[in-house]
Amino acid sequence: MKTLKTMLLAGAALAFLATLAGCGGGGTEQYGEAITVAERTPVADILSDPHSLDGAVVRIEGVIQSECPSGCWFTLDDDGAVIWVDLAPHGIAIPQRVGSGVVVEGTVRMTESRTMVLGSGVELR
Repeated sequence: MKTLKTMLLAGAALAFLATLAGCGGGGTEQYGEAITVAERTPVADILSDPHSLDGAVVRIEGVIQSECPSGCWFTLDDDGAVIWVDLAPHGIAIPQRVGSGVVVEGTVRMTESRTMVLGSGVELR
């Protein structure tokens, strides 16, 4: 009986430690396509000369400032430069993560009213 208790306690301790190891933060969540563009394009560069980057596939990084309740778009703040990221054209939706770090790969698009990135891949940090 004592051996069974010892084994159960040891098993519970190992399960607890495994749970702690899995909750170590620092993990990422991937949505949509894998991010393959290695070089970051500052959002300020996109906004300062959108015509030269219209149609270009870019990698942007920053913090989610605001987000659609269904997760199909969000605004990304990159050191004060804010751009709208639309995920709907690629059928992507992310969970609510306002304030979280984010990496996006997508295509720069200009419309009459705004410059945006059509995100094809999102990595939440």
